[in-house]
Amino acid sequence: MPLSLCDAQKQARNCGLDIPKLQALLAEIEPLSEKYKIIFYLAATGLYSADDLAEMSNHSSGKNLNADFNKNLGSYLKLYLDLDESERVGITSLRRILFKKGYLVDINDYELVRVLPTRYAKNSELEQSFTVRHN
Repeated sequence: MPLSLCDAQKQARNCGLDIPKLQALLAEIEPLSEKYKIIFYLAATGLYSADDLAEMSNHSSGKNLNADFNKNLGSYLKLYLDLDESERVGITSLRRILFKKGYLVDINDYELVRVLPTRYAKNSELEQSFTVRHN
């Protein structure tokens, strides 16, 4: 596997994931091989398909990796994340579930959040005045 665990964590951090919280979560699931930790972090970025991850980890196929991921990691994540039995934790759903459960860093700056509604109002006013001038 060309990427190290450190590289996978760095990539996950760059995609907004809260690495200390994820490390604590994975510590609950031990023992987990470094290979599966790397796959976990890369899957959590949402940037890679199962086929991409299978190729990167020298796994036989994306379909087999999905099955192994669900068996080796998904069932434990379902338990520790307190998910419904009907929810499936797989490579493609991992990022969505981690987001829903608060494992992404809160990057919303309150000032920016307050600016957006006023910016929308200002843009609407500009559009109206622009339309009026042309009539």
